[in-house]
Amino acid sequence: MEPQSYSSGERVFGPPRGTFDADWAATALRSNVPGLDFATSVRVMEYAWELVQSRDLRGATLADALSDSTAVSVDSDLARSAAAVATEIAEFYLDRD
Repeated sequence: MEPQSYSSGERVFGPPRGTFDADWAATALRSNVPGLDFATSVRVMEYAWELVQSRDLRGATLADALSDSTAVSVDSDLARSAAAVATEIAEFYLDRD
C-alpha cells in the first residue's frame, strides 16, 4: 500500500499512517524541549526514527542509544525527550495490529 498524502490541516495532528515526517516529529520534540533549534530537532528525530526501524528500539533503550551515539550529539535529557516522541509515533503507526 502506498503512503497517503495529507493536507495541511491533517499535518497538525500527524502524518498519515505508514509515513514518517521528520518535520512533524521535530515540531513535537520542540514542544517538549523549548529553545531547541529546528535543524537539531530534525536531525535528532531522523536518527531516532532510524534506530526505531533498524534496531526496533523504544523508550529507555532508544534514549540510551541516542545518548551513546556518535551520529548525533545529544545530552541525556534531549535523548529521553526524543525517544519519548519516537516511541509514541512508533506505537501509533508501527506497533498497531
